[in-house]
Amino acid sequence: MTLAINLLVFTLMLCNAFDINAQPAGEQEKLTLEDCIRIAMEKHQSLAVSDASLAMAEAQYQQAMSAYWPQLAAQVQASRADQDRSYSLQGQFSLPPTIAGAMASLSANPQAAQMIQQGLAQPIPLNMDVKLLDRDVMTSSLNLTYPLFTGMKREALLAQSEKGIQIAQEGQRKTNLEIVRDVKKYYYAAQFAIQMERLASDTLERFKVLEDLTERLFQHGSLKVKKTDYLRTKTTTAITRTLLSEATYARDLAHEALGNAMGQEWNSRYSLTDPDEAMPITQELQQLVESAQAFNPDIQQLKLAVQISDDQITEARSGYYPMIGFQAEVHDIQTPYHSGLSNTANRDGWTIGVGMQWNLFDGFLTTGKVNQAKAQRRKLESQQILLDQGMALQVKQQFLSIKSANAQIKDSKEAVAYASENRQLHVRAYQEELVETKDVIESQIVETFAQGVHYRSRYALEIGQLSLEYLIGQTVQTH
Repeated sequence: MTLAINLLVFTLMLCNAFDINAQPAGEQEKLTLEDCIRIAMEKHQSLAVSDASLAMAEAQYQQAMSAYWPQLAAQVQASRADQDRSYSLQGQFSLPPTIAGAMASLSANPQAAQMIQQGLAQPIPLNMDVKLLDRDVMTSSLNLTYPLFTGMKREALLAQSEKGIQIAQEGQRKTNLEIVRDVKKYYYAAQFAIQMERLASDTLERFKVLEDLTERLFQHGSLKVKKTDYLRTKTTTAITRTLLSEATYARDLAHEALGNAMGQEWNSRYSLTDPDEAMPITQELQQLVESAQAFNPDIQQLKLAVQISDDQITEARSGYYPMIGFQAEVHDIQTPYHSGLSNTANRDGWTIGVGMQWNLFDGFLTTGKVNQAKAQRRKLESQQILLDQGMALQVKQQFLSIKSANAQIKDSKEAVAYASENRQLHVRAYQEELVETKDVIESQIVETFAQGVHYRSRYALEIGQLSLEYLIGQTVQTH
């Protein structure tokens, strides 16, 4: 491995370890990972959104429950018409013969009695207006209605609202998981950036020592150390100083990104404690896939949506059945007119009854609604299969990533030990002028590269585990 390749790889590791954007800030308060999660769960604004969604779902449930209660409404209506309400009687009527005979018998004159009887036997014309209501009327009523049978529509709507609450709860849990995932992501990125900054700082100090040693050997007339070696060490030190600046900048970015994920103000000051090492997972892939299918909020929401589609089919089928309801009313009429329809018997009273409405033919509207609901259920069931397969693939990908990171951690730890020993041997040999300057520089870079790979492997393990936890919807078991 040449010097140029090692420097390039080291630079890429510092610059591409994470993708974040923020502004630098100071450090004061020491925070653990648990502290960061706690602060985020207290301050993050997305929690208010999920809380509002849950409150909306609960309100919709209350609306559905209202169908199980009687509806009681009071109504008062005062009106003035342009004139009194009347009823016109026009036509003719005939008296029964017995009445005509009885009236004729009252006359002592037989001839007059006969004329009276003949006259009463003729149809009598009728033309008169009867006043029914006064022009001023005020009506007060209290109405009660209660559905007795709705063709299972009422039950279907209630079931949908209950599952709507469960969907909102799963959405709230998903929000919590997203917050924890983001906090962990930026917390591990910040810790990785701190480690890389320390590594760059330690590497710079070692190169400074090597530069001083090379300068002393060159000035004391060493036969193996030439001016080109001295310039090589100066160049390497300068490049490492540049890399340290980039690492410091990356650390500041990670620090501010973590603060944003926690919901902190841009000018808040805090620092991080050293994290515990991530432990390998103990569960097998089959267990992880089953856990994801049982606890992942997206899968649970889709399962509930499939159940809601069944309730929607029941709701649509209610159109095939009659609607039966109970109704009662108490009324009172206030008007200056005390005859006609507003007489004493009609001025106040009550009614009670049962009604039914049955759509015998609606132009196949109900059939269309049922078919639409069934198609919606088939669509959701297909989406559920696709989501299960996709989730299993994502879990497998993270599982393999974690296994790879575990292997890299083990190998890179050994590589760090070998590279450190190799660097120490080269430095001692260089002091005795037994090796060339470029060999010492290369040993320094190899050790830095090995340590950087080890830190990167640990970071990959942490990111893989938090991604797996988010997919599963709960914490995975570790040693």
